[in-house]
Amino acid sequence: MKIKSLISMLLGAISIASATDSTRVLFIGNSFTGNNDMPGIFQKICKSKNKIVHVEKSWKGGASIKDQTLRPEMFSAIKKGNWDFVILQGSSKEFIQEQEYIDSVTIPYASIIIDSIKINNPCAKILFYETWGYHENKLRSDSTCCMLNNIQLSYEQMSDTISKGYAYLNKVFSYPVVPVGSIWKVFRTKYPNINLYDTADYYHPNKIGSYLSASTFYTCIFHESPEGAMTKSIDYESALKIQKLCAQSLVPNLDNLGFNSNYVKLNSRTTNDGKFELKAKAFEQENAIITWNLGNGKSLKGTSIEYTYPKPGQYKVIVTVKSACGTRTYSQWVHFKEKNN
Repeated sequence: MKIKSLISMLLGAISIASATDSTRVLFIGNSFTGNNDMPGIFQKICKSKNKIVHVEKSWKGGASIKDQTLRPEMFSAIKKGNWDFVILQGSSKEFIQEQEYIDSVTIPYASIIIDSIKINNPCAKILFYETWGYHENKLRSDSTCCMLNNIQLSYEQMSDTISKGYAYLNKVFSYPVVPVGSIWKVFRTKYPNINLYDTADYYHPNKIGSYLSASTFYTCIFHESPEGAMTKSIDYESALKIQKLCAQSLVPNLDNLGFNSNYVKLNSRTTNDGKFELKAKAFEQENAIITWNLGNGKSLKGTSIEYTYPKPGQYKVIVTVKSACGTRTYSQWVHFKEKNN
């Protein structure tokens, strides 16, 4: 079992959860993506929030963005097509280098991957996965681990430099950055007694760290707080703190971070007078044709809709978006209960 786990970590794997009308998300990265099955945690969070998603991951331990271009299986995952979101994560060490290094070693290979994504998935939204600085224990034990201009970086310096590196990637390609490393830093400052690192090496995430990453992705992709999303991955109190941090630090700033399209807002409620109301809006490209299948044989068209269901129940709302880049379909469950008198 240990040998199989090691092989999986080094060579990578693709994890599949099928759905024909789901939001389709592909994660490309290294062990910061693969360890603890972070995309699987993301999928559990989505499920607990009534989102229907199809998640796959293609990863290799220690891989930089350049290394990813040497992996035929990564390109095969991209070529499956019809992805709504493709997330690209590089090595932390490649983003603590000077801009000249990033220009010569990272940017050209990121372009190769991005071109493949765009050719095979014209509707996909490409996101960059900002990682975090290594723990002080790692930096103290390995004096040559993480240096810039021959100076060993502190945790704070490494974290800030990685953030700047991904901000530069955003400047070059104009794709949003999911600020996992920045949220990681805020969480460490706010809750210094909650460890986010695997104590075997103090740079990989433990399960709490992976849950923080997954919650950050949920918030950015679905443009809403992960509050109320419980999984068995970590303890309740740590999960609650992470959820609240995402709600407070991320949600108000999502538009400024570039997360202002490719998502749907559904608000369902039972009114005081017992009506079962749905209000929904699609944030999509201009001139997109939006069709809402309401899960009860009824359908409506338009960017925004309001509908009153005749009776309580569970309904699968399927949203179809037709735009210049193609057609995408994804779903979400809404639940209505009879109001108690």
